[in-house]
Amino acid sequence: MTSVSVIIPAYNSASTITRALQSVTAQTRAPKEIIVVDDASTDNTREIAANFASTSSIPLRVITQLTNGGPSAARNTGWDAASGDYIAFLDADDQWHPRKIELQYPVMHGHPEISMSCHLHEFSSTSSTSWELLSESVLTFSEIPFRYFLIRNRCTTPSVMLRRSISKRFDSQKRFAEDYLLWMQITATYGPAKRLNAKLVRCSNPAYGGTGQSGQLLGMALSEFQGFRILRNEGKIGLPVFLLVSTWSWIKFGIRLFDSKVMKIRG
Repeated sequence: MTSVSVIIPAYNSASTITRALQSVTAQTRAPKEIIVVDDASTDNTREIAANFASTSSIPLRVITQLTNGGPSAARNTGWDAASGDYIAFLDADDQWHPRKIELQYPVMHGHPEISMSCHLHEFSSTSSTSWELLSESVLTFSEIPFRYFLIRNRCTTPSVMLRRSISKRFDSQKRFAEDYLLWMQITATYGPAKRLNAKLVRCSNPAYGGTGQSGQLLGMALSEFQGFRILRNEGKIGLPVFLLVSTWSWIKFGIRLFDSKVMKIRG
């Protein structure tokens, strides 16, 4: 097994949690453990995960939150309970490519100077679990420095693997763009992230305009702005950069709002 702890926050995910877990147990290079954090679900998510644990080839723990704290708090709970050298996140409605850990773990283990890596992703509303074979020629890498993240979020959460030793955590008070803020804090503190240019996760929701939190565009925009303000208070960016990226953030909100309206009309 590989010293990777897989953290899966889950809230009312009874219809998708099994598929997510199967995508982890199907890995060609198994992780050390799976930690499902049930965020006070009102359906039988916890029971389904517990039943899966009884037959899982990979050690699986289910941690139950007594109150719903959102994905930030759930991921932090799993992170704090993890024992692997590396943390990999997966949402309960998404699924990994079978070679995700096989390909991403060497990026982290072979480059001790980096604290975070990610890879490309694809969006799909289907429940298919089949994947195309990967050509070795597409397995290239690129660096993502802090300044690139200021333009937009470059790493979707289910693609991220980071070192467990990082002391920073998700802001548990944030319900939107909490992952984006953490990626910026990590790259501003520890240096560039490394990205594997292969699609190794299938996400059920687009980056914006989908169902759930991704569809709440104003909440995302406000939280993104608050994240830049936190970076400013932490001394990660100066006033000119803060003003520039904040302006760009609101321009993005306008573009996304228009795009969402257009898509709705077309639909």
